[in-house]
Amino acid sequence: MMTTDWIRKHRDDLIDFVMELVATPSPNLPGDERAVAKAITAHLRRLDMDGFEIAAKEPHRPNVIYRLAGRGDGPTLMLCGHSDTKPVGDGEQWRSDPMKPVIRDGKMYGLGTTDMKGAVAAMIYAVAALKQTDAPLHGDVLLVVNADEERTMTCGSEFLATDYGIKADVCLLGEPSGIDGPEFEFLHLLSRGLSCFTVRVLGTQMHSSLSDRMPSVNASIVMGEVLHRLDRELKLTFEPHPLCASPTTNLGVRIEGGVGYGVYPGSAAFQSDIRTLPGMSRDQLERDLRSCLESISRDYPKARIDLTFEEPPLDWFAPSQVEADHPLVGALLDAAQQVLGRRPELSAFPGGTDAKNFQVEAGIPTIPSFGPGWLPLAHGPNECVGVEAIVQAAQMYAIAAMSYLRA
Repeated sequence: MMTTDWIRKHRDDLIDFVMELVATPSPNLPGDERAVAKAITAHLRRLDMDGFEIAAKEPHRPNVIYRLAGRGDGPTLMLCGHSDTKPVGDGEQWRSDPMKPVIRDGKMYGLGTTDMKGAVAAMIYAVAALKQTDAPLHGDVLLVVNADEERTMTCGSEFLATDYGIKADVCLLGEPSGIDGPEFEFLHLLSRGLSCFTVRVLGTQMHSSLSDRMPSVNASIVMGEVLHRLDRELKLTFEPHPLCASPTTNLGVRIEGGVGYGVYPGSAAFQSDIRTLPGMSRDQLERDLRSCLESISRDYPKARIDLTFEEPPLDWFAPSQVEADHPLVGALLDAAQQVLGRRPELSAFPGGTDAKNFQVEAGIPTIPSFGPGWLPLAHGPNECVGVEAIVQAAQMYAIAAMSYLRA
């Protein structure tokens, strides 16, 4: 039996497995993947995939690793997806319970469907198909379901890339690759970096009844003006990339300030993140930010404006990329042509991914995104993934693995 036929035969089991994963909470924060890892390992046993390993920096942050050994001394292909999700957020905006997956109009709705439990299940079934059909693989397939992608990556890809010492010749991440078109709209070769920082304004905290009588600085008002001017005046140093013309600056992703009624606001702050391109550096980014803030500060001499970067690793996720002529890129494009009838456009993944650790720290070329779903639906209400796209993902992963690892 061909691998794609095996996947099609087990289609209903695959979809049920995705629903089981979605119904198993793994939000980060707080960060505890034990329940979803238990569901995954139980399913691996049902698929005759014993011999898996649990690698964990902390007991409540397990990473699941399974190796399908090939017949020769060829390369190792790593298929990787993360098991954690963002928190639900405002549940009132969901049309259905985010922890009870439902299928409507060919789409499965629920927290983590598109980011990225659909891809995790597809990768598991792709490897199961390769095993069950005794596919001729010259090298190994290393299946990795890691924890802690949605926050610091400390217990997930960072731990695996450093302390654990994971090794492979190339890695594919199953992040959703649809943006504003069909699923599998793009094959993303570049993973942009991330830098997070806070700008805080210090003014005068005092009894609010005296603000018209005594010299004072309203930190909230000044903060708003600083935020507006930074949006207009910040100029970043970068070289445009062929797959992505510019970085993305997101100012004021979180704002806080003041104490409450009766207290004149003496402190206000806004958090921001910047999605960076290859060639950019943390030092240059900091120089660009400080230069702009110093210019703004001259117009507010009685206020203090501070810039603070987040603690590592949120201060700087390095960007990474895989070249378009890498053999796995060709194998994935050919697999897409066979399954989808088209070849996705090569592009840049807008966000940061585990490529930051697997490629930059462990030296494993990492394709950051080729998976079912739509990135704009991740981290928001009514997240969903196409049911057929999950099956297609499993088929494409299996086909690409056989092509890349053929003798």
